[in-house]
Amino acid sequence: MILQINKMYSPDIGGVETVVREYSEYLNRHEDVVVLCSHKQFSLKTTVERINGVKVYRCASFGVIMSMPISVVFFFYLFSLGRKARVVHFHEPFPLGSIGSFLVSKKRTVFVTWHSDIIKQKKVKFFFELFQKRLCKKATSVISTSDRLIEFSSVLTAFKDKVITIPLSIDKDEYLNAKLNHVSIEGLPREYVLFLGRFSYYKGLFVLLDAIESIEESIPFVIAGTGELSEAVKIRVSKSKKNILLVDRFVTDDEKKYLLQKSKFMVFPSIYPSEAFGIVQLESMVYGKPVINTYLPTGVPWVSLDKKTGLTTSVKNHTHLAKAIKELYYNDEMIEKFGREATKRVDELFSDSVTNKQMHELYFENK
Repeated sequence: MILQINKMYSPDIGGVETVVREYSEYLNRHEDVVVLCSHKQFSLKTTVERINGVKVYRCASFGVIMSMPISVVFFFYLFSLGRKARVVHFHEPFPLGSIGSFLVSKKRTVFVTWHSDIIKQKKVKFFFELFQKRLCKKATSVISTSDRLIEFSSVLTAFKDKVITIPLSIDKDEYLNAKLNHVSIEGLPREYVLFLGRFSYYKGLFVLLDAIESIEESIPFVIAGTGELSEAVKIRVSKSKKNILLVDRFVTDDEKKYLLQKSKFMVFPSIYPSEAFGIVQLESMVYGKPVINTYLPTGVPWVSLDKKTGLTTSVKNHTHLAKAIKELYYNDEMIEKFGREATKRVDELFSDSVTNKQMHELYFENK
């Protein structure tokens, strides 16, 4: 049995949650997979369910504080399930998991996928990193989603001898064969620039809104998603005279694909290294849509390359972002060229057919 450990799991939405689901569903074809996570909201009950064949334990929780679920029974289930597992796979950062890793026997094979360093919680970063380093020391292998993440992580630099890179990936056929005739979003403009993602502190939404305000030309924008900044974004957009459609709600998978297909290109203006990869960039690129991203010290600018599959701008620089948007929007030849390179890059590096082979070797070659 394989035990995957993360703070949340589908249907809770997020980049890491998407990765854990894809890992779990792929590995479940070869060996039983169990996911251990927590309820996102306050709940006194631990639930057990099967989602697409994967058994999911969602632990009772007091809710989320400082981005971390607070659950006491999590440690009980980690201990009991960890005793039965052949492989225990932690997804970091998840402080409950790294703290509880001491409950996992040294006889078990331990993997860690490193999605990001702790960025926002600076006051507790040093404390939690002690447990993360202990976990990485225990691990057989540590998986980084990009070489850049290894270079800039304050934890991974000490474990380079056991770090391997397996990038995040997507099922290309799932996107290209999606039937979206039933999808319709009211008021959707033509030839729009798309922002799609969580309305969170590290996403650079207000940098994007400042950039939009500084653009004199009438370029249509669609901003879709929801999160803790929803109300503030709604206020900013309501006061703007620019052509912005705000889809301020949870966007389904089909709606996400529809928005990506209909867009001219996507903008990804993240401002903090909490954004370690940006899988939505792949979702845009698979449709041949260029990406404007930012030069973060993470895998973000490695996923979509500057002047090859899109444009990369300075972090927190709305003037530079506005210039890039205008440069790309009015150059169809550039959009077409970047789009071709984007689909090619997904084929070569970020398709499930490539990364699943790496995962299979990691999990089963020394079984």
